[in-house]
Amino acid sequence: MTPSVRPALVAALLAFAALPAHAQDAGAPQPPVPSVTSGSETQDSGVGDLETAEWIGKPVMSSDRKPVGTLREVRTASDTADAGILVVEREGGATVEVPMQGAAFDGTSVVVTPLADAIAAN
Repeated sequence: MTPSVRPALVAALLAFAALPAHAQDAGAPQPPVPSVTSGSETQDSGVGDLETAEWIGKPVMSSDRKPVGTLREVRTASDTADAGILVVEREGGATVEVPMQGAAFDGTSVVVTPLADAIAAN
């Protein structure tokens, strides 16, 4: 490269680097950003749609249909969240916390997702 071309090339590169990014025009309207709304919260597993407070006092069964205990408390982050904890009283008075996600009431008992062996390990 000749010495007279080098300053012109450096000046062109610096001018190009100073230009705004071409990917997005600052004056163009931005697309809406997804957010958590009450509409999107209804797309959970459905546990939040039920009155889980009515489950208290019901027998709790594991997904392999083995008795776990009696439901004593339901702890949720919000009224429509299925990310919560079921506090189950076991025979003898000890309690165990079982994830609420996937839990369902079958008409007589609350059926939780974990297997009995996984719950017993807690």
